[in-house]
Amino acid sequence: MRSITTQRFQSFAAATVLALLLGLGAALPSLAAKPAPALIEGTVVRVVDGDSLWVEPASGAAPVELRLLGIDAPEICQPWGPEARQALLELVLKKSVSVRPSGQDTYGRTLGTLYLDTLNVNKALVQEGHAWSTRTKYDRGPYVADERMAKALSRGLNRDGGAIPPWDFRRTHGRCSHEDVAEAKAASSVAKAPAALAPVAAVPNDGRRCDGRTRCSQMTSCAEATWFLKNCPGVQMDGNHDGVPCERQWCRP
Repeated sequence: MRSITTQRFQSFAAATVLALLLGLGAALPSLAAKPAPALIEGTVVRVVDGDSLWVEPASGAAPVELRLLGIDAPEICQPWGPEARQALLELVLKKSVSVRPSGQDTYGRTLGTLYLDTLNVNKALVQEGHAWSTRTKYDRGPYVADERMAKALSRGLNRDGGAIPPWDFRRTHGRCSHEDVAEAKAASSVAKAPAALAPVAAVPNDGRRCDGRTRCSQMTSCAEATWFLKNCPGVQMDGNHDGVPCERQWCRP
């Protein structure tokens, strides 16, 4: 009796295993057949900041808001933020590009790698010192070698040393205000004069001088912001052009 029961159990177990294997075999082709996201071909119509932009697909589909995957550029209101945006703008605005999408971020933007012909734009921005390789808890990101090279060669944001990664800046200061974003966009629409031609102003009676600071987040008072607005070139502190700088931070009504 025991041998018969054992045989029945073994037969049942074998049938169960066989059914599981057949089910797995049927599922594998469907998993393998899942297509990769289609490449997006189109034209860059707007650059938001150093790592996000809008692409208008050549297919006529709705414009795509793209967040460059694997990199993190300075916030628009922190040092080198405007320069990072300008670098991306000069590289790709109104040019034909392709995007290899890879999901979406928490804001609903398409994550992806941007290509200008064969140039990996994400990688190039890190190589030129306009962005960092994205950090995660267990990973330093796909472009950490390019980041180290840019730092060793003092490129871009690494020129003066002491650059603050955007994730640390956001932890301390939060995200940029709408005023900061508007000012940066307005400044980017004006052609920049060569750095060698920028005048250096000074006022002997108080010792102030134009030292390269251009943004509200770099000021320490309303008086200082007002002086920079009146005397220094390239200042980006008066987004509504009413003559009063930094109204949300220093010169509140």
